[in-house]
Amino acid sequence: MVFFLSVLVCSTCTENEACQERGGVYGCCCFGQRPNPENFDAVESCASSTGSISLSRCQLFESGFYPEHLHLNDPSCTGTLEDGRLVFYFDNEGHICGTTLMSNRTHFIYQNSIQSDLTDTDHSIISREIWMNMTFFCAYPLIQTISMPVGFRAEGGVISEELPAGQGTYQIRMIPYHDAEFTSPYDGEVQMQVNQQIYVAVEVEGVDRNQIATVLDNCWATPVNDAEYHVRWNLIIGECANPEDTTVEVLQNGVDTTSHFSFRMFTFSGISDHIFLHCQVNLCLVQNGRCALLCDHGYRSRRQRSLDFLHSSAISMGLKAQ
Repeated sequence: MVFFLSVLVCSTCTENEACQERGGVYGCCCFGQRPNPENFDAVESCASSTGSISLSRCQLFESGFYPEHLHLNDPSCTGTLEDGRLVFYFDNEGHICGTTLMSNRTHFIYQNSIQSDLTDTDHSIISREIWMNMTFFCAYPLIQTISMPVGFRAEGGVISEELPAGQGTYQIRMIPYHDAEFTSPYDGEVQMQVNQQIYVAVEVEGVDRNQIATVLDNCWATPVNDAEYHVRWNLIIGECANPEDTTVEVLQNGVDTTSHFSFRMFTFSGISDHIFLHCQVNLCLVQNGRCALLCDHGYRSRRQRSLDFLHSSAISMGLKAQ
């Protein structure tokens, strides 16, 4: 039986591993270099509300950890062997695996940990058995300014965030629409009439809409493609419509991963027939129930920046009037 088990285990060893016996147990030991031995050569991957981490099987075995004894916070979530690595995975679509979502002053974080079962059965108050509790996370930075210029075409601006290992990815889109139902987006070369009503959607893709809401904190227009340009016209201030522009309506904000607003097209007198839209976009934890703000007759909010806001980004789009 021992010979049969050793043959079965050894059949899964890769070319970088060698089958050996340690303490009466057969497994795949490392053959050659052992990169990053302090964390078993951990490799993390994050996207939206999903995450995975893989560890070197041979390094685990040499340290006395066996794949069948390792799991995430939820003991039913065990690892899968893939090409000599033990891979653990979680998502928010039915495979949560004990993952927790939290926020601090700089990030919001999906966190889990790889744990080992203790096999001692004598119920002693002490143990000399090695054990593991390796925490890993997917983090989204709180503040990052990004923009996407869109010259003369009335097309949606797109921001695609590619963050380092251990940090998540998502997209922000700003899309102009013809109609208040947001069913007919502008496309191609479009020139808009001054005083024409335009409807704008700002969508965040790649986050869990059950946990995250999109909040438009500030939106403004400039005559040139520079969000910091000294000439600007405010459309949304502190999540509410600018009271000096009665054409602005905040139609949806802080209740979903998409926010909507509208205004009448204008130009900057004597400067340019182009306007460039910019919005400061915040991600907010809906579980705290403080994402949406009721605006009083369009006047700006006095609410201070909250820890409920998780991530800030800026997105821009260019339009031309005639």
